[in-house]
Amino acid sequence: MAIISSLMKTEMITVKPDDLVSDAARSMSQNHVGAVLVIEDGEMKGIVSERDVVTRVVAEGRDPATTRVSEISTADVVDVDVGTHVRKCAEMQYAMGVRHLPVTDNGKPVGILSSRDFLAYVVEGLERVIDKIGYEEALGEGEDPYDHIGGSYGK
Repeated sequence: MAIISSLMKTEMITVKPDDLVSDAARSMSQNHVGAVLVIEDGEMKGIVSERDVVTRVVAEGRDPATTRVSEISTADVVDVDVGTHVRKCAEMQYAMGVRHLPVTDNGKPVGILSSRDFLAYVVEGLERVIDKIGYEEALGEGEDPYDHIGGSYGK
């Protein structure tokens, strides 16, 4: 069974608690991510997601150019250890309703797993299974799966 370190992103986009929400949102947009980790002195202080910006800033009529990240970030972060099995991570994301799961090693942030990353991992695995089944079916029917259109070996 795969562990989280095999599919997590290690290039984490981070902000500081005193950064402005507008800067955090810009950073998410420029880096094509849905969340940033709030880090201070190497310690994870929280996480800010697109959902946080929408529900805690825009929907409340707050100004992102004057609101600090610390005012809207989720401080009680759901995270997992780098050695956690992928299935456990998926179960946690589902049960906790989180789309971004920070990954830690001895309490220090080392990566992040998004639901999008997890879905890509699952799809890739399904494609491998489907390809394997097709290959085995072709062999069972006496076909040469390596015989390519318009050619054969040694003729």
